[in-house]
Amino acid sequence: MSTGLKQNCLALAAGLLALAQANALILSGSDPVEDYGWPEGAATVAHLKSSVGWWEGPPFGGGETHVQFRGDTEAFMQALTNFAAIRTPALDLVVHDGPKHDQFLDNDTRVDWSFVVWIPEYWHRLYNNPKVIFDSGERGFRQPVPPPRLDVYIGGGNVDWTKVKIPANLHVRDERASVITGNSSNRAAFSADVYDMATGKPVTNAQLTLSVWLSAMTNYQEVVKIAGDKSGHFEIFKIEPGSHLAAIEANGYATRLLRNLHMDGHTPQNISVELAKQSFFSGTVTDTDGKPIKGAEIRKISILGFNGRGYELRDTPAAKTDEVGHFELAELPRGFIQLVVHASGYFFTDVATIHDVPSTNEVLQMGRAGSIHVTVTDKTSRPLSRYEHHKVLVEAKPTGGEKMGWPSGTAFVEDNGVADFPNRPPGEYHITSRPNPGTREKYAPEQIVTVKSGETTDVKVIYE
Repeated sequence: MSTGLKQNCLALAAGLLALAQANALILSGSDPVEDYGWPEGAATVAHLKSSVGWWEGPPFGGGETHVQFRGDTEAFMQALTNFAAIRTPALDLVVHDGPKHDQFLDNDTRVDWSFVVWIPEYWHRLYNNPKVIFDSGERGFRQPVPPPRLDVYIGGGNVDWTKVKIPANLHVRDERASVITGNSSNRAAFSADVYDMATGKPVTNAQLTLSVWLSAMTNYQEVVKIAGDKSGHFEIFKIEPGSHLAAIEANGYATRLLRNLHMDGHTPQNISVELAKQSFFSGTVTDTDGKPIKGAEIRKISILGFNGRGYELRDTPAAKTDEVGHFELAELPRGFIQLVVHASGYFFTDVATIHDVPSTNEVLQMGRAGSIHVTVTDKTSRPLSRYEHHKVLVEAKPTGGEKMGWPSGTAFVEDNGVADFPNRPPGEYHITSRPNPGTREKYAPEQIVTVKSGETTDVKVIYE
């Protein structure tokens, strides 16, 4: 991946752009992956001959590299020795049942072990930039960089775990079913204590709904719903192992959602939750002349409680402006909110502002936009949406890099060979295209175009 592409990924993260498209940006390859700033010694693990492939991203912005390996006990011991020599405060070794299969490997997809490492700069830009609260609800928010991790999958491969000698400086976590003890029913226990964020006192009228993840981030099945006791305490037994979601609600408080609560069948989960009182945010959306914009959509980027931590709601707050451009977002937690506004023919750049909640009479201003219409074809002028069996991606990047609040500069090509970029701020753009997943190469020549307010710029991309 080129340095320019790396910088573009960082600009995406800093600019808080459209998440679904950005999260689809995955780079992979079978050649040795390049070191763009790993801890000292990490490259000696990533570049071992037993490596069979790698991929990077998501999360949003990239920076987390996964290198896959296949080999016998001797090859694994070489990887383990190199791994233990990495100069970093901590190193994690995780043991799993195997085999594992990785979707980014072309033929034999079996993986015997994998290496995961972050570029520290990318982690800090994503989670620890004081100007950005994107992903504030994630556990990584304002946290140290995760240590490099080696995951080994026992079973189906050639690694004999009985012959493996583990270096003393590694933190080892064994997640194999054979070592799970102390819970004959293979069910996990869960407990929670709920407090008022303002007073620290227990919330006595709270209710907790626990759901298990089925197949997609939005596909959960409710498994239990209970009320807390007078001390704000919940306790649940006999929970199916898996990834769970908890919704905690109480009268007068903003309902809070907690994702990725992993029940492993033997380790009890104990959490403390703070609830903030319900509040609201209201105002008006106008153009640069102060005229109200009807039908503008206001959505949250991030929500924080007044403790400065992420506060995910059960229902995503959104509103549309009325005839006089007025809107109101209700049932928010008291704290802070970061917003984005969408309206056809306009662009919004003030996403850097973190607004107080509650707040009234706020004015959100939008500028007049243009658009880019990209047609992708092969050399016979036939519409092209896939290349070498991969979806084709088009990038429309402004000269000088993305700026805070500009809409996403990445889109997949539709079946009709078209990729549209509506509501672009006026200016000069660089148009490139490649398959996704792809390699470091650009499959179509770069074009530079100029976008004007109220106009559509047509671009044609041809794959030879």
